[in-house]
Amino acid sequence: MAKTVGTSKEVSLESVLAGEVTDEQLKGLSFEQSLKLLEQVVAAVENGSLPLDGAIGAYEKGSVLVQHLRKLLSGAEEKLRMLSEAG
Repeated sequence: MAKTVGTSKEVSLESVLAGEVTDEQLKGLSFEQSLKLLEQVVAAVENGSLPLDGAIGAYEKGSVLVQHLRKLLSGAEEKLRMLSEAG
């Protein structure tokens, strides 16, 4: 299970699927935590065992995770660009 930054609240696939996780909690996860959780969400949606409402909710949270991951990657790319220009 992944922990959110700055709190003791656990963020897990089960809590995401139960609708217990806010977008802000997802945005507080590290890159590695976010990627692992996204992989779990995708697998849960793809296996077809979720009810329609659950699949839609999981898809929405997955979209938030994708946006968060893109933002983290963009920030890392910018840091690398700055370091290579400085070096």
